[in-house]
Amino acid sequence: MARANTRTRPKIAKPKLRKSPAMGSMRRTSVSPVPGWDIAGLGAVAAGIAMPDFYPRLMRTVAEMLGADLAMVMRYSRHSAPDYVVHDDLEAEHIELYRGGLYRVDPVYRLCRGGEPRGVYTLDDVTTPAERSGDYFNLFLALTGMADDLVVLFPGPAGTSIGLAYERKTVFRRREVTRLRQIYPLLEGLQAAHERLMLAKLASIERSPDNPIRIVDHRGQGIFESKSWQRALIDHPGAVAKLNALDGEGPASLELAPGLVLHREPLDAGFALAPNGRLLLLETADDGLPPLDYGQATARFLEDRLTPRERDIVGLMLLGFPTLKVAERLGLSLNTIKNHKKRLYHKLDITTERELFLNFVSHLFGQR
Repeated sequence: MARANTRTRPKIAKPKLRKSPAMGSMRRTSVSPVPGWDIAGLGAVAAGIAMPDFYPRLMRTVAEMLGADLAMVMRYSRHSAPDYVVHDDLEAEHIELYRGGLYRVDPVYRLCRGGEPRGVYTLDDVTTPAERSGDYFNLFLALTGMADDLVVLFPGPAGTSIGLAYERKTVFRRREVTRLRQIYPLLEGLQAAHERLMLAKLASIERSPDNPIRIVDHRGQGIFESKSWQRALIDHPGAVAKLNALDGEGPASLELAPGLVLHREPLDAGFALAPNGRLLLLETADDGLPPLDYGQATARFLEDRLTPRERDIVGLMLLGFPTLKVAERLGLSLNTIKNHKKRLYHKLDITTERELFLNFVSHLFGQR
């Protein structure tokens, strides 16, 4: 897998994994009984269940265990584009590029659109051999200056997945991934407990949140309903009739109106607010585009404006290859590549590689 050209690509600073004084003192005085497992840090995460800083604590604790250079918490959905939940020092420009269309060639997004994955996934796990041999998904790594990434996925309600995503300037070693998989059941338990208690707290507050959500007990009696729930139904005439006709108690998804999807998830007996009840969630589904194969995306990019050779050069440039490496990959001289670049820049009326990359992101967002 080709590495990013860090001299020509903007880098993101290493996240500041901030620790509270209490957490820091625990780590200095305690010894983890299992090498590589930050037991004190995980204990602090457990203490933060149902607290606003739960996900930042969880994200940073695992990041320290992995020695990650970038850390973020992502929300993936079957119906909408991914969202950044928490991140450390990720540049706003890169977030906008990803949300603007680059997510479509993210194999993790593709994985989550196809089911409800759970566990620890490396790049090798979410890409095919052909994609790996073709330097698949190096585009975003080249942009950030990273060499490898992995994600820890937890299944959520309404067809969502929560992912702890980590990037590093060096490749994650097999023993590090194995160690993380060993503690995944613990991480999943902490995350599930947090979400369950957060729902209970959500239903207990007087001021409703912005999320269109409704909780009913096992008899169908409404327990909690956010203000945005009613607003969403008012904005979509005809949705109420379909909602009232919904039968069954198991998980389900139903399009109530164009652009409005209802998700229903059963609540277990341990959910104190409504044992064996149901969680209803409304989601707009107009901003999530289907996954797009990177090879197809680059093949279609500027196909009517550039020659096949020029598109080959552009494809390698978007993967972060410097001019010399492009020449080596294509078996051409350095001067030949420079002349090709000069001509294609003139055709596109651009002067920098950054402008080329921005055009590619716009292309991704416009492809259906």
